[in-house]
Amino acid sequence: MAKILLVDDDPDITESLTLILEGNGHQVSAVDNTDDIVGTVRRHNPDLVLLDVIFPQDPQAGFKAARALALDQDVNHIPVLVLSAVNQQSDLGFSFSDKDISDDFMPVTGFIEKPVEPAVLLARIDSALRGA
Repeated sequence: MAKILLVDDDPDITESLTLILEGNGHQVSAVDNTDDIVGTVRRHNPDLVLLDVIFPQDPQAGFKAARALALDQDVNHIPVLVLSAVNQQSDLGFSFSDKDISDDFMPVTGFIEKPVEPAVLLARIDSALRGA
């Protein structure tokens, strides 16, 4: 199946997602921060990136990482799915969804709200890998 890079600072989320993904034939690598995200993606060479948004050092780190990946010609072909509970963890007065995907603000393939049912996650990953 696919090589997936999981970028999330929550070890419980990382562990559960790894079990789900590996149990469905995917190879998973995980990192707990967005530091040097372009270099990390280059080193891991994934087929897809699952990216959280909120990190302790910066509540917008995932958005910044998505923009950095989109700007890099060596990695911007790799689908990025934001997998985040940002809508529940912030008091922004609005929420994020696939409608917010844009080249400037959220240049990603899709947005998935945590928590997510495994079947929904797997379907979204399959769709992103097919380019649908």
